[in-house]
Amino acid sequence: MSFSSWLVRRLLEILPLTPPLSVKPSNDRELTTSRLIKASPERIYQAISSPELLAQWWGPKDFRNTFHEFEFKPGGVWRFDMHGPDGTDYPNKCVFDVTDPQRIVIHHVETMHDFLLTITLSWEIHGTRLDWCQAFQTAEECDRVRPYAPQCNEENLDRLEAVLAAMPADNRTLVLNRVIDVSPEKLYRCWTTPELVKQWFTPRPWQTVMADLDVRAGGSSNIVMRSPEGEEFPNRGIYLEVVPNERLVFTDAYTKAWEPSGKPFMTGIITFEDLGNGKTNYTATVHHWTAEDCEKHRAMGFHDGWGAATDQLVEVASKL
Repeated sequence: MSFSSWLVRRLLEILPLTPPLSVKPSNDRELTTSRLIKASPERIYQAISSPELLAQWWGPKDFRNTFHEFEFKPGGVWRFDMHGPDGTDYPNKCVFDVTDPQRIVIHHVETMHDFLLTITLSWEIHGTRLDWCQAFQTAEECDRVRPYAPQCNEENLDRLEAVLAAMPADNRTLVLNRVIDVSPEKLYRCWTTPELVKQWFTPRPWQTVMADLDVRAGGSSNIVMRSPEGEEFPNRGIYLEVVPNERLVFTDAYTKAWEPSGKPFMTGIITFEDLGNGKTNYTATVHHWTAEDCEKHRAMGFHDGWGAATDQLVEVASKL
């Protein structure tokens, strides 16, 4: 099934429940939408220009992304795969034409959907006006996507707002957020059961070979990771707060209660928000002692590493 076919099918599923959108073309080759977002232009620009953040919200609801190339500059290439909820992969290639803080122009280079996307950011008293305009090569091509593209664009902006809401307010914090089709109880169990932790905690091909956990406020933890070359790395810390099925707070500032570590690096906060129907709003927030530590963690691959571990977490939790 093609990407377009999937979107048409999804549109037919939601049409009986969703009133027609008021989005209208500015001409017969364009589709436009506009939204007032409660965030500064700078924060929105950061969510677009950062590949770690962009990968979290780009595309319609329930899609995921894998970026292969991302050069955020005029003439820069952006290659990525969109992963549909049915498991289908959709290769994409784009070229950035303009990357100004108030205006981003992206050329989506594909035979089936060749268009220019212009994103304009304008500060207003209550936030930022984001204008989203897709200009297609022909009116026929625009008409072909008109039945489903406006709804998909709205879903895209919904996801952008969710990422903006989860973005840290300073330069010492990294955040990973996902809505997961697994209950909070199962995810919490995977975080607090040693045999389960060893199955998912370390991104493959690394392994978690030991998980010694005393899950209570003041209780110690020691998780040992092993590299593909066989080198082992212990990670010692303590729990600061434990709310079953809702929240875990831990830090490496202590090796055990209350013995300070030689070099504190981070405090982690894991929250499991129950959305009902077996779904969880899962957020991993990592506060660092310094901005330099935060940047080091980002450069080490925080989003890729913690994202891969989260994928493994979902695999394990789904089988419980």
